[in-house]
Amino acid sequence: MGSASALAGSHELRVSPRPIVLSDSFAAFVAFVLLLVLPATLYFYVFHGDWFMLYLVDVKRVPAPLTLLGFSCELALGLLGFFFGAACVRSQKNSWVVAALVLCALAALAVIVIVPERLRVVGTLRQFRGGFGLTRYGGSLLQGALAMGGLLTAGAAYLLYRIRRGQFRIQRG
Repeated sequence: MGSASALAGSHELRVSPRPIVLSDSFAAFVAFVLLLVLPATLYFYVFHGDWFMLYLVDVKRVPAPLTLLGFSCELALGLLGFFFGAACVRSQKNSWVVAALVLCALAALAVIVIVPERLRVVGTLRQFRGGFGLTRYGGSLLQGALAMGGLLTAGAAYLLYRIRRGQFRIQRG
């Protein structure tokens, strides 16, 4: 979303001599991450943590500072995507941004293809490793995924719309 936001704000980023962090596109993207992405991630980590971490770690044993570091890395990754996209846009390399977006989408889909057995069942790490007490994907996890997915999709669409709409004001004004 960082790179997509930079691409949507390409006109502002190209014509404005201001630093990238002072752009309207950057402010809108940061608001999106802080108000939607991080809370949605926190929801899944708190209520469906082991599933969310693909049963790689027991989230109850992860120290709080390490969890905070993980959320900080998520924020940093989004910011890195925006800075990469903004740098490419400013140097007239929009195709690089599109390529990065395609690679990110493929990476997200790859998780579904590579570890579907981890996504199909819900339980704790102990249950997953022991093969007992797991339930099929559904219930509160499905409801949460639909709610958070819907909010994130609507938020992302509004973010890109808002940035593009702002670009037209800059061009006219």
